Amino acid sequence: MPNTMETYYRERAAEYDRFYEVPERQGDLAHLRTWLVERACERTILEIAAGTGHWTQAAASVARAIVATDYNGETLAIAARRDLGPNVSLRVADAYALPPFIEIFDAGMAHLWWSHVEKQRRREFLAHFAAHLQPGALILMIDQTYVEGLTPPIVRQDAGGNQYSLRKLANGSAYEIVKNYPSDEELHESVADVCDRISIMRLDHFWALSAHVRPSSI
Repeated sequence: MPNTMETYYRERAAEYDRFYEVPERQGDLAHLRTWLVERACERTILEIAAGTGHWTQAAASVARAIVATDYNGETLAIAARRDLGPNVSLRVADAYALPPFIEIFDAGMAHLWWSHVEKQRRREFLAHFAAHLQPGALILMIDQTYVEGLTPPIVRQDAGGNQYSLRKLANGSAYEIVKNYPSDEELHESVADVCDRISIMRLDHFWALSAHVRPSSI
């Protein structure tokens, strides 16, 4: 059974947006779009794991500019079909090995990504991400909370404490992927080495975090 997350999301690209159509999630999603728009206004944003561009589109309506990156060109191809506007550019890039950018970013966002970052790589990812942002830049993250009966169940936990869930696609293929559900305390502790002014909002189906890159961390 394949277990690479990159392959999973490449294969899932065409059906990914069904995630946003689940009726139980609609109230939270509306709340989160408002939350994001308020914070993205007039920002120049570097986005990690943009996927099919759902959150890119929400922020694009108010952002000064967005460079939206993802490891998979297949998901970005779907994002390109959205009405993102001329202030958005899409680029294939590895979240752990970002290229140099000519843009100067005063904000970064990574939605539905943190849960896939292995615990032992959180500091590595966040420090690398922050290094591509201005000191004091705003970081925004949205991700899932575990909801019994709706969220795919956890099938195992590894020695590092990472949780895994089994995902099945419409074509019948199955993938085991990292899917962590951190507490507020764990979230705060994970980003505190790199960020300050950390704020966490928790809803029924999602959580959202905003923080500022600490200048000394870059």
